[in-house]
Amino acid sequence: MSRDTLWLIDGYAQFFRAFHAIRTDMRSPVTSEPTNMTYGFVDMLLKLLTVHRPDHLAVILDVSGDRGTFRSEIYPDYKANRDAPPSELAPQVDRCLSLLGELGIPVYGSEGFEADDVIATIARRMRREHDDLEVRIVSKDKDLQQLLDDRVRMVDVHKDTSIGPDDLEADKGIRPEQVVDMLALMGDTVDNVPGVAGIGPKTAAALIAEHGSIDGIYACIDSEEELPVSKRSIKGKRRENLVAARDDVPLSRTLVTLRDDCPVDFELEATRVDAGRADAPAVDETMRILGFNRLRDSFRGLLGGGEQAPSAGDGAAETASDEA
Repeated sequence: MSRDTLWLIDGYAQFFRAFHAIRTDMRSPVTSEPTNMTYGFVDMLLKLLTVHRPDHLAVILDVSGDRGTFRSEIYPDYKANRDAPPSELAPQVDRCLSLLGELGIPVYGSEGFEADDVIATIARRMRREHDDLEVRIVSKDKDLQQLLDDRVRMVDVHKDTSIGPDDLEADKGIRPEQVVDMLALMGDTVDNVPGVAGIGPKTAAALIAEHGSIDGIYACIDSEEELPVSKRSIKGKRRENLVAARDDVPLSRTLVTLRDDCPVDFELEATRVDAGRADAPAVDETMRILGFNRLRDSFRGLLGGGEQAPSAGDGAAETASDEA
């Protein structure tokens, strides 16, 4: 039986990816606003709509900033070392959000939570409530791997790749339910999650694969306490670091565990992809203003506006290739 698909775009993850992937100094020929990130994001969105043809689509955003979530309340140093975003990012985010509104694609977020928590809340609720629904998460964020199951996959639209539970196990040797423990051990320098000193992604995955969980690792350490050093399965500096971090690991585990109880007013039908919900003339005008001529033609075809005549000012074309 063919199932409907719900695609959830991790908004800021895709914004930043597009911003850093396209380094060309792109500007609107009309307003002179920066457009490199906007171009990359819109190009990805168009590919998603035309190639993957989602039945339902929504964009999920962080709405509380890096320091305004429950994680910062638990651990004030969480994300405290992040630099401010580039000044040219904000106006492009605003432009993308405006375009999403013109396309009739809803945007969701929840105060006090991160986008990943909102994605977890929606994905797991839809998974429970709709047996005929598959969920696709557009993100490369490793934290979201804990959500994978037989009907939830993560997709890289740019590279036409996706991962599910079997792919995760083939790559890292662990299952989705073990991802949290792997993340807690390795920590995250970007988010300032402590982790265990000296343990990176490969070592964390190997330890969890061998011992099953963090509890299994410490049970092994305890059971081998009386053994000679040469007989211990976990030894040397690695053992010392694990023992030293024992009281801190639960905090790291809490920080990397996605919450699935966010207050979010999500209705599946509101996300149904329907060209009739789009304001085609507004989309066309936005593409004209931004100078995205190729994308403009594609949206005309997608939204049923292929017969429209070009407007004045169509001479400026995109300069970026599909790099994002």
